[in-house]
Amino acid sequence: MEYRRLAQSGLHMSSIGVNLEEGMACKKGLREMSETLEAAVNCGINHFDLAPHYGAFRGVVEENFGRALHRLGGLREDLIVSTRAGMGTQPRIMPGFGSRKCLITSLNATLRRTGLDCVDVFYAHRHDTSTPVEETAGALDSVVRQGKALYVGVSGYAAAMVRQLAAALRDLGTPLTACRVTYSMLHRRPEADLLDSLRSSGIGCVAEGPLDYHFDPCSDYPQQEVEKLQRRLSDISLKRGQSSRQCAVSWVLRQPVVASALVSLTAAEDLPEFCSAVHRTSFTAEELASIDTCFPELYGH
Repeated sequence: MEYRRLAQSGLHMSSIGVNLEEGMACKKGLREMSETLEAAVNCGINHFDLAPHYGAFRGVVEENFGRALHRLGGLREDLIVSTRAGMGTQPRIMPGFGSRKCLITSLNATLRRTGLDCVDVFYAHRHDTSTPVEETAGALDSVVRQGKALYVGVSGYAAAMVRQLAAALRDLGTPLTACRVTYSMLHRRPEADLLDSLRSSGIGCVAEGPLDYHFDPCSDYPQQEVEKLQRRLSDISLKRGQSSRQCAVSWVLRQPVVASALVSLTAAEDLPEFCSAVHRTSFTAEELASIDTCFPELYGH
């Protein structure tokens, strides 16, 4: 496993992180969570991403994660646990999801359900136009000073709002350390300005959805053409000695600003395939150009 420094902090994340929003650990129970956690740790993964709304019932994934971690014993200090609060993480759509009230009470509930003293990274999820940026920044600063989170970040923020919140936090003396970003071969909007902004601001990127490289089957794009493009990507991957999934993860990790790519697991056996992708992050100009041809401009890069 490769470990990358999260921006200018001293925190080093495994290049592969486990997103517990989907996959067997989320959809099943404590046994599957324990299997996922143990298999990932054995592969050298130290980064696990939670959220209150993950699972069939609110908080169940957090509870199972805490129990599984307790079963394994003695691992907590070696792991990086992240969670988020904000839009969509509450049981109902609530105004003021970026408020001090929402962020702090959500984190308190997560700590209670997991049994953890603190999380390593706490994200404010989505910019809330109804809450002053200074209030969101103040809440993030508070949880760090209270020892409930060691680092703070944002999730689903546009570049301009990342810069604004980072400035507000800087005034308070707490750095904005991480930005959780949807980024894949198919979803390249962050390349327009966000990745450069993170790089220049010294903020680390955590990429979610790196395996989202399939076209929407409900789109108007001809299915025959979709299949042709997917076969082309498969051929490119095979020439690199990789599966399409490995190639997709390697492609995301080719960006130095990306500290970790979050993957979901259908089975613990998926892990070696993903972990081997961290050693193949170099692409030739020809390979990158060939990959670009698999994703028409219609799909947004």
